[in-house]
Amino acid sequence: MTQLLAVNGSYRENGAIDQALKVAVETVSEAGAAIEVIYLRDFPIEFCRNCRQCTQLPGEAPGSCVH
Repeated sequence: MTQLLAVNGSYRENGAIDQALKVAVETVSEAGAAIEVIYLRDFPIEFCRNCRQCTQLPGEAPGSCVH
């Protein structure tokens, strides 16, 4: 069975992208593929502040992001 992942990056719920993706999901599902849709608007993604906290630890291990 074919498995697909669709990532929707639109912030506008029920907008043109959501409607187009809905048609695509229905079409692919009818063809027998399993599809999962991820809406990025459901996740708290923050922009990098360039604070360099993630790069300030000595050695090979990276630091952690302030977000």
